[in-house]
Amino acid sequence: MTYNIWYGEDESAASYIAEIGGFKSSVGEMRRIEANRKRFAENPPSLREILYLDRPDLIITEGDPERPILGVEFCAESPSGHNIPQRLARVAAAAEFGIPFAFVFPERKWIRRGENHKGRWDEYNPFPLRALIQIGRFHAAPTLAFFWPADEQKGNPRQGYLVCDRKYPNLPGRRAPEIMQLANFVKLTLAMSQRHIPASQMVFDPLYIEREIWMWEKYHSKAKGNAIWSPLTSTSRIKTEPDLLEFIVRQTGLKPNLPGHILARSETVLYQPKTSKFRSDPYAGSLVGIDYHECRNGPTPQHRFRNLLINFSRISFAEAAKLFEKYHRDYCPMQKSRYSSDDRYLTIHLRDGCRYTKQKELRIFCFLADIVLFQDAILY
Repeated sequence: MTYNIWYGEDESAASYIAEIGGFKSSVGEMRRIEANRKRFAENPPSLREILYLDRPDLIITEGDPERPILGVEFCAESPSGHNIPQRLARVAAAAEFGIPFAFVFPERKWIRRGENHKGRWDEYNPFPLRALIQIGRFHAAPTLAFFWPADEQKGNPRQGYLVCDRKYPNLPGRRAPEIMQLANFVKLTLAMSQRHIPASQMVFDPLYIEREIWMWEKYHSKAKGNAIWSPLTSTSRIKTEPDLLEFIVRQTGLKPNLPGHILARSETVLYQPKTSKFRSDPYAGSLVGIDYHECRNGPTPQHRFRNLLINFSRISFAEAAKLFEKYHRDYCPMQKSRYSSDDRYLTIHLRDGCRYTKQKELRIFCFLADIVLFQDAILY
């Protein structure tokens, strides 16, 4: 069996995963995922499908036509910060198509903030662990977390004492027990694919069962019952009737005619990021995490027992509209002046619209939230 590895930014990550997964001799090509709008059509169709929300670090494919069989994400940023939750969209998009996913991030990292700060250990936020479990469960797609270890004796002090690989110093040390578990997950995924066993059956394998138990243990040991962690610290929960309509009227001065499926859900989660700029990171990925953590009981946005509202209370709709207008003015190939008889970029839009090439703010917020509020407008 021959595998191709598609990478986002770092080609060395492709070589690394092939080596620790024991399939380097079976790799056909290592190719960069084309994120540029004009070149996006060069990605295989099956890759384009799982890139509609965001782009992971690695996608392993097999067959002709190519079929994704595993996604991988490495994050070396501070584990309690925004960087890990903001990447959940790329995990969810892969899971929607039944593709297993491995997400590697630090359990802890030594950080220094400010000139006079002596430093401290920054420890993991449990929120992504539960979100990942829910993503895997709802889509029947094996989705596991692995900790990037840190050690004051063995780690790199310039990278917060993260234990890094000797050959690939920007990636986790391959002999760490957690990374050996990652390697086993990669091997298991490839073995099941070779035997034409659906990835959903992996949940019955002892390796997967033990890792899911481990994720729940790590979640509960840190979450401590009802403790609220970011981004849930920016959320609140209200009764849909009558509180939701009253909230919208207070926020915007508008009284919408809310659809029945929204009114039918007894509660609504309000995600209220304190930002004065309409942007995707870290709010888009956090919105995905909040959805799976607090609102869903199934694989689609329609499978919600709570509504999900994102409130940009400091932003006027005009600010968001500038992004919409810029995309359609500068990038959309549907404008007559940009027609080309041999334009694959145009072909994508004729087939699928701008699902894959519009900004993340438009792709994720408007696709995922039941309601998007601004100072003076409401989208639903």
